[in-house]
Amino acid sequence: MCRIVPYLPTHRDAMIAVVQDVHREYGFTWEADGYHRDLYTVEETYLAPGGMYWVALDGERVVGCVGLTLHGMECELHRLYLLASHRGRGLGRRLLETTIRHACEHGCRRMIAWSDVKLPDAHHLYLKMGFVQEGQRICDDPDQALEYGFWKEPL
Repeated sequence: MCRIVPYLPTHRDAMIAVVQDVHREYGFTWEADGYHRDLYTVEETYLAPGGMYWVALDGERVVGCVGLTLHGMECELHRLYLLASHRGRGLGRRLLETTIRHACEHGCRRMIAWSDVKLPDAHHLYLKMGFVQEGQRICDDPDQALEYGFWKEPL
């Protein structure tokens, strides 16, 4: 059974490797000094301003991650990634439930998420968990990818 634990600096390289693996799988461009900088600065980007970041562990191996930023009564989901070998086991749902629980404990009433159009499994999960799909945007990532918007209210 995989565990979900708060991010520690010792998880950094393995967590980044998970995200890189998913990016290779879907053909996304990697840009460490730009769009993906938050993965190298989790403490400053997520933790210091009051957000949170978690990793999923299979034994001691990092197999997934998710981040959350808080913005008053609204929060934003970030970086929900799982290795292909660990999808379809309910772990993505558990990661999402972890973020929702944390957001509720911190007074958030609404969660938003943006997800690349190439990630239908994530979209299915969001919809299954009560999110509404609404809107789209061009991401500021190196691929200028199209993303769908999702929101859930109340949490």
